Amino acid sequence: MSGGCEEGKLSDNTFRRIVWLSIAIVGILLYSSTFYYTGFQFDGALFLVNNPLFKDLDYYVELLNIKKFSNLDEQLGLNSDVTTNFMMRPVAYLTFSLNYMFSELNPFSYRVVNTIIHICNALLVYECIARFLSFTPSQKSLTPFSLRFIPAASAFVFLLHPMQTESVTYINITQRFASLAALFYLATIYTYLVWRWRQQQEIKHNSARWVSLLVLFLGMLTRESLFTAPIMLVLLEVTLLGNTLAGGIKRAKAHIALLPVIPLMVFMVFMVSAAQNNSSPSFSGAVNVVNYVGTPVLHYALTQLVVVITYLRLYLFPYHQNVDHDQTLYTLPYQWPVVVSGFVIIAMLTGAYFLYRRNSDDKRYTLIFVGFCWYFMGLAVSSSVIPLPDLISEHRAYFSSIGFIFALICILDLVRTYLGSARSGNIMAALVGLCCVALMIMTYNRNKVWESGILLWSNSVRNSPASHRANYNLGVAHVYAKEYSESIRHLKKSIEISPDWTQGYDILAVALINLKRYSEAIDVSIRGINIDPVDPVFYNNLGIVYIETGREEDARQAFTKALALRPGYINAIKNLDRVTSYIESSAARGRGR
Repeated sequence: MSGGCEEGKLSDNTFRRIVWLSIAIVGILLYSSTFYYTGFQFDGALFLVNNPLFKDLDYYVELLNIKKFSNLDEQLGLNSDVTTNFMMRPVAYLTFSLNYMFSELNPFSYRVVNTIIHICNALLVYECIARFLSFTPSQKSLTPFSLRFIPAASAFVFLLHPMQTESVTYINITQRFASLAALFYLATIYTYLVWRWRQQQEIKHNSARWVSLLVLFLGMLTRESLFTAPIMLVLLEVTLLGNTLAGGIKRAKAHIALLPVIPLMVFMVFMVSAAQNNSSPSFSGAVNVVNYVGTPVLHYALTQLVVVITYLRLYLFPYHQNVDHDQTLYTLPYQWPVVVSGFVIIAMLTGAYFLYRRNSDDKRYTLIFVGFCWYFMGLAVSSSVIPLPDLISEHRAYFSSIGFIFALICILDLVRTYLGSARSGNIMAALVGLCCVALMIMTYNRNKVWESGILLWSNSVRNSPASHRANYNLGVAHVYAKEYSESIRHLKKSIEISPDWTQGYDILAVALINLKRYSEAIDVSIRGINIDPVDPVFYNNLGIVYIETGREEDARQAFTKALALRPGYINAIKNLDRVTSYIESSAARGRGR
């Protein structure tokens, strides 16, 4: 790393230990209040609570038999998105399996692990940026203050920012995907840099290189965003390490050789999906394997131009955070938000590149360019041309934000140099310190929103009152709290906003049944069946109403229909057994008279 400091000052190693210890302590203190939050929010029930795949290690072996695995949806009554995630991201699921082995579905251990991952990421941010600066051939503009300020400030801002709460506090498969993938991505970069530094020092030891390859492979089995990691290494070779493009590709060739891993996994998942749906394989189908909303590729890509700028705004000014942003879908390239966003992206990259080429002897300009490339590259998989069900999700910017943060810190350090005052370092450190305090307060307040489903979705409805899903999930939260009258208000609002979205009818019927408003429950269920006649939940709800109103034979027919549509539907199986036993016992009593 950098050389020693002036006599009487902290040594580099002592400073490093203080930063490490501070990151660990502050991270634990900041998130420890969330450890005892109960329950799994949002789609935690779908991906965790009601998901048998990660609870039994035998299902990992089943992954080797694609044909057999493709039938699990029907056998277990699972949403196809659950099995798709399991196939694409087994390493991430394995961490949840370990949590389950330790504490089953107690949220405490899950949140502790999430916090540890986040702290490790902040430590790796510090170490990676320090490594970036250690490769500086000329440090004429990099004072000892810069060599410490840039990595330390970047790590603390990343650690404390409230935008990270969705990836840390939110217990869900998708959200841990983001933080765990970031861990593997950062570890890949760090170990690669260690290997390259040893090469420069003529130390013939390649263990770090092999560790980097292993970590990259595990990361690719965690989240698709690791696809860009080999490209990132080439970028670092060309910019920070001063290599040529051909030379950078040669150095990173072993990592580049892993690029086909994710496309092959996508193809595997698509083949399973095609088999489940009896459809023919196609390139379009592979790209849209998780696009069950049906968003056109062009419309999704145009919208993502706006979304990536929205993430930047949220990191610069973290207000109106939302677990379910009501994002507009843009369909034309000349709509002004699309045009402005495209201009900002081009200006950021071209401006940073121009400054990097003009000031190649100052590594801060290089880091600004690398940081902006890092930001857009980190979002390249989720926010480009591959449509995902949600147009915007805050956790997607978790890893990419690192590049934007250290670029911003480099800009602040350049401002400090420009001011030239002897006290400018202290002033800048104090300014960043105050920002960190403000970020801590905002993160603490944001974490409190995740304490319960009602708090979370009430916040979302306030920020996005026209979102049918926010109203729906608030209604569901009230159902779980047995506040049925309040739930009906929000569920009806959800249906009013999106009358063709059938899940609202499912839960509304449940709320009405609990309030013994049976005729309304029947009407709602029939409306749902008219929209989606193959949804077995509607028939299960009808069967429950028929039981409560003494129509046992109608109930048996309804449960039988639900099981015909979904043979593994556990609730319908139990209800059918119950009503069949009742009918048979009633018949026996009748014969005995």
